[in-house]
Amino acid sequence: MNMTLTPDQQAMLDGANGAALAKCLQTLVQYGEAFGAKRLVPIKSAHLTGSFKIFFYTAYYEIIQQLVADGVKVKVPTTLNPRPGYEYTPQNRLVFRGQQWHESQLEALGIIPNYSCVCYRHHNIPEQGDVLGWAESSAIIYANSVIGARTNRNSIMVDICQAVTGLTPEFGYLLDENRRGQVRIKLDVDKMDAAALGFLVGKIAVDRVPVLDHHPFTLDQLKNMGAAMASSGGVTLFHVIGVTPEAPDEATAFGGNEPEETVTVTQAMLDELRTEHAIAKDAKVVAFGCPQMTLEEVLELAPHFAGRKVKKRTLFHLIPAAYEQLEGRPEYQQLKDAGVELLQHCPLAGLSLRIGLGRKEVLTPSGKLYYYLEGTRYGNLEDVLAICGVMEEAA
Repeated sequence: MNMTLTPDQQAMLDGANGAALAKCLQTLVQYGEAFGAKRLVPIKSAHLTGSFKIFFYTAYYEIIQQLVADGVKVKVPTTLNPRPGYEYTPQNRLVFRGQQWHESQLEALGIIPNYSCVCYRHHNIPEQGDVLGWAESSAIIYANSVIGARTNRNSIMVDICQAVTGLTPEFGYLLDENRRGQVRIKLDVDKMDAAALGFLVGKIAVDRVPVLDHHPFTLDQLKNMGAAMASSGGVTLFHVIGVTPEAPDEATAFGGNEPEETVTVTQAMLDELRTEHAIAKDAKVVAFGCPQMTLEEVLELAPHFAGRKVKKRTLFHLIPAAYEQLEGRPEYQQLKDAGVELLQHCPLAGLSLRIGLGRKEVLTPSGKLYYYLEGTRYGNLEDVLAICGVMEEAA
């Protein structure tokens, strides 16, 4: 299928704005045509996953360098995923040795240096119905599901092309017909563990749209549940009846259709995901924050650490803007005194360079980190706090 372009878009494709922008638009046209898109539509904002300078994304860095050389700036507000890490270890120096150069290139394009996968909480806040050009699966699923904005699950390279053109092909989750529920998820749960639920729902739904029973999830629970769903499966949009904006009731969530499948998630299924306690005790590192922690999440956990010392190396990975907010509060020093390491980078990058492959050294309450990071075990929040030594172990 040949996409229909406006005169301005055709001129850009023909090189009127430079060769680099023409390449970016050509990429979007080919991307859209592969999925049957008939046109390109404007976006309100972009979010990039390519915040790392790492050796195997050569083409990505080349196009960015060409865009900078041509004096191109992003057309819409554009944010970035987290930095890879702050430790100047030999591994970091080798793998991310071009990081400072890459960041200077991104700055030259006019990109907001927020360095967070939770862009929607501080620097890139969309509204319901906005069309976005986002990458980062956890941000995409949150924007689609919790906010009711519209974005496909875009990849690195596509992300920068959208940012500098201000356009995205119209297909997939930008269209009403693809946002209707397909799988009904019933909940038979006494004690909610949102990250574990997301992990299970991702495996059940795979790439379909799940519709969950009503539950009064907090925004942070929705963040962590969606991130897990988008990791264990390819879920890009979910609905919670009476909670998310496109699901005021079951009939609306399914667009008047019957569900393709109905699955009940039980408490036993959530509990089964948790690592055997005796093995979890052997963890060397306890990692919170994937996606990065909000200020509210940190403040909720901080009282458990006040006046105590952690028994395991404990890492809190925060949104940088949340870290700045925390610095002015007493909880900041309380956590530092307890031995908690307060960090602002990406735990997937930072931990993967330190942890021996095949060794279950990390314990986490994050469904996303558990899925992606080799050497990780899962525990619910109470499990993890007990292993940290700041909560009494359950009988």
